[in-house]
Formats: sequence, C-alpha cells, structure tokens
Amino acid sequence: MAFQTAITIKEALDNIHRHKYALPAIQRELVWRPSQIERLFDSLMRGYPIGSFLFWRVNSENVQEYKFYDFVLNYHQKKAQHNQPLNVTHTDSDLIAILDGQQRLTALNIGLRGSHASKAPRLWWNNPRAFPVKRLYLNLLSIPEENEDGIQYEFKFLSDSDANKRDKATYWYRVSDILKVEDRTDLIDAVHDIGLGNTRNPLKMLNTLHHVVHDDGIISFYEEKSQDLHKVLNIFVRINSAGTVLSYSDILLSIATAQWDKFDAREEIYGLVDDINQIGNGFSFSKDFVLKAGLMLSEINDIGFKVTNFNAANMARIQDEWERIKISVRNTVELAAGFGYSSATLSSTNALMPIAYYIHRNKLAANLLFSSKFKQDRDAINYWLVRSLLKRGVWGSGLDSLLIAIRSAIRDSKSGGFPSAHIEATMRRRGKGLTFDSEELEDLIDTRYGDQRAYGILMLLYSFIDIQTNQFHIDHVFPRARMTESRLRKSGIVETEIQRYIDNVNGIANLQLLTDVVNQEKSDKLPAEWLSLRYPDPNLRKEHLDLHDLGNVPEEVTCFNEFYDARRKQMLKRLSDILGVAQSGDAIAVSEG
Repeated sequence: MAFQTAITIKEALDNIHRHKYALPAIQRELVWRPSQIERLFDSLMRGYPIGSFLFWRVNSENVQEYKFYDFVLNYHQKKAQHNQPLNVTHTDSDLIAILDGQQRLTALNIGLRGSHASKAPRLWWNNPRAFPVKRLYLNLLSIPEENEDGIQYEFKFLSDSDANKRDKATYWYRVSDILKVEDRTDLIDAVHDIGLGNTRNPLKMLNTLHHVVHDDGIISFYEEKSQDLHKVLNIFVRINSAGTVLSYSDILLSIATAQWDKFDAREEIYGLVDDINQIGNGFSFSKDFVLKAGLMLSEINDIGFKVTNFNAANMARIQDEWERIKISVRNTVELAAGFGYSSATLSSTNALMPIAYYIHRNKLAANLLFSSKFKQDRDAINYWLVRSLLKRGVWGSGLDSLLIAIRSAIRDSKSGGFPSAHIEATMRRRGKGLTFDSEELEDLIDTRYGDQRAYGILMLLYSFIDIQTNQFHIDHVFPRARMTESRLRKSGIVETEIQRYIDNVNGIANLQLLTDVVNQEKSDKLPAEWLSLRYPDPNLRKEHLDLHDLGNVPEEVTCFNEFYDARRKQMLKRLSDILGVAQSGDAIAVSEG
C-alpha cells in the first residue's frame, strides 16, 4: 500500500462526477449532519488537515465482479437518502473504490455540487414544506474570528430564499459558485458585481476558498492495489472498527453485502427499513433492528453483532430465509401498528423481536393476525408487550442473551399459542421479570406527556378502547392552553398554587386517548363544556366519565388540582388491579395467561 501524490478537491469531485471514484458495497451510507459538513469547510478554510484517505484500485477486468454505488449529491431525507447503484460493469479503465474517506468526500460533494434536505422540526412528514432544500453558503461579511463553538468561518446550509436575506453583517455566497471560477483574478470582478468591492474581507475569503478547492493538494491518500476481496475486507474492518462514528452494524452490513449472491443485502435491508418505517403512523426502525431480526429469525446460535457471526455460512442461512424474514418482520410491525404503536410510543424496538420470532416460526399470515380467530393470541401478545415496555431495564443490558433465551422458550413451548407464561418465566430467571411493586406503580402513574410510556399506560388502563380500527392521540383533559401563568391569574388562582397547576397539566392523570377527529373537535374546550356537547344524554355522559375515571369534572379550572388528585388516585387503583400489585406495596406475580 503506497502513499500517493495529493490531489485537489476539484480533481476529486471531477473523479466522482465521471464515476471514476465509486463506493464499494461494503461502505455505509451518509451519516454526517449538515453541521459536520459546515465544520469540515471551516477546517479547510483555516488550513487544518482533514486526514488521509484510503483508496482501492480495482482493475478494469475485475470491476464486473463487485457491486459499486454512487456518491450522494442531493441528499433528501425522505426521497433520496440512499446511495444509488452504479452501472460500471463495462469499463476500459481501473476504478477507484473508497475504503476510508467516504463521509468527507460526500460532504465535499454535497457542499460544492449538491444540496441537503432534512425534515424541519414541528412539521409532519407528509407536509410538502417539511423538507426544504438547502445549499451550502458562506457569509462573506462575517468576521473570521473563532466563536464559542470553535468555528471561525460562517458556513451554513440555507434555502435559496433564506440566503437572499441580507443586512449589513450578512451576505451569503453560494459555495458551489466557486467551482465555476477558473481564474482567481475573476474574483475581483465578482466581489465588485455584488457590491462588496469596498471591503477587504469578502475578496480575501473567496481567494482562500478558491485556493482550497482549486489549488491545494488537500486529498492525501493511500492506494491499495490488491484484488483479493478478503484482504480488502479485512483492511476495511480493521480501519473502521476502531472508530467511534462508524457503528459496528455498518461494518456487518458491509460484510453481508459482500457475501450475499442472490440479493443485494444493502438494498434489501435498507428497503425493508424504509418499508416498515412507513407503516401506520410511522416508525423509526434502523438497520440494526433488521440485522438483528435476520440473526434471530434464522435460528443462528449467537445473535450478537460480531464479525464472527457474519461468516459465510450464517449469511447464506439468512439469505435463504430472507423472503420469509421480510414478511415476518413486516407482519410484526403491522401488528404493533394495530396496537396503536408508532415511533412516538414504541420505547424499544427490540421488544418486537420475540413477537417476530413467534410469527416467523408459526408462519402466521398478516390476515390471520387481525382475525377473530387470533384474538386470544393477539391479546396475550399485547399484554406481554406493553408490560415489557413499561418495566424499566428489560430491553437494556444483556439483550442478546435475553433474546436467545426467549427464542428457546418459544421454540420449546407446547402451549399452542403465544407462550407468554413460558417467556415470562424465562425472563424472570434472568432478572427481567414483569412484576411490579407499589413504588414502580407510583412512578408509572406520574408519567408525563411526551414520555413514550404514556401511551402504553393509557392503553393498559382503558383496554376497551378500539385501537385496532381507530388512530388515537394522547389528549389533555384540561387543555394546556388554559394553564398558562397569565390565564391562571385571571381565573383567580392564588400565586402559590399556579406552579402546581402548570406541573399537573402534563401529568398522566390529565391525559386521555381520543381519536384524531374527536381530538380536533374538542380543541381547547374545557372538559365539562366538551362532554356536554359530545354526550348530551346525561346517562351516556356518566358512562363515559366512569369508564375513563373522570369522576366529577369541574366546570372551571379553579378546581383542576382537586380533579387531578382524585383521578390519579383512581387510575393508580385501576393500574394496581390490572398488574396484580398488592396495596401493601409488595410485588406479587402477574397473571401470565
């Protein structure tokens, strides 16, 4: 492996554009955030080294033996976040595959040629404005002094409309325009054309940027010429396993991709991740979940993320099972969505792994999972799942050994249905029992709005709610809009009580599950007013109040704390009965039926 003559950033980008540089299948996807790209450009402007690169020269006659991918240019979190396959099977010249430096080269490619679009906060994924396209800009009027974050030059990803907003301290220059400037002397005219010719700093900045991109040998690299994939793979693992940014699952996915011959592991696994994340109200599963499911469902003895577990025999086994694994994983997520879970409420994706194995082992079809014939099994799964998510520490340390033990319990069970009793006995022996004591119940009943456990608690308390055919939102009984300091003072609440009102409004005793339509209908009405409109019949209204432990709902906010305390007490009693917790505070065994 020899150290080569460094090249400029422009040369490197031209090689990417001409597909002379490519990404081998063992490489991961883009993981850098816009702030990391901005920091990289700041380092370049300050003359800081950005590290060496490792390239693999693939001889032209061997190119067709491997699969390669293109660099990301216009990243879009929803529509274009994956690298696209490159058709380079026919080439007369060698190909350079990037073994180390993909993130940096991709960052340069996006910053100098492309764009970045990630979801804006507080907007739904289906909102057309949720993914504004942004390009990298440099503020030519910023003072190049290091700020508290260690940044000297103000690079920022902005939409074109935001970049056009200017003042005495701001002029945003699109960084990609520097590629069009071949002769640095043309920058003098460029600065005058934009009205900044009277100040020195803009021209100085652009000169530095031009020098960095066009002139300096920034890309220093080693080149590996061996055509032995095993050796190249070992080099890749050795380089990347020592890093902290590259996750081990990235490396393992790379190994799987290199070893599968019937499917493209990278496309299949990322495709399944994208697929299941769009089910129901949306999830946030990662490739780690799918890789773990592959190990779990294909009966591989050790399901840990170890290079030794991703050997040729195990990868062949997963590949042979892959079509069924995909179906089982999707059916599992469909079932979880049917229980009302989403990324906002599923606190551990690993909790679905035993369910996936049960579905996979019994070859359960999607239509059966939601049929009346499967109701008993479905209820048992849901009851086990919600308690495993509410019990702290179950899906933390010792995960792999726990999942292996649960898999054995499912495999060895003769119960004929979901063997929750066998599973819980196995978990209990490993210190992961699903029994609760009174102290844990107090913790659960003080869960607050925004906590992922809140949905599970409400679902457990009010299991009569039809979560399968309706989408439910967690709603405040007394609206938050009525619990501001100013409104509470106007309502006559004494100053010493105001903070408790504000604290309690987000407590679970002030939360309920409402369908989307009903939630919008309720809006910020006080509960007594809304209930009178919703249930004009007093008998129906009382039935709703009793079912939801609402008691005597006060007309005004002045009695909110009393309402909160009364409902909290009633909910605690109901939860105690459901989980079988003795009122003395001692934990007793939970029903495992």
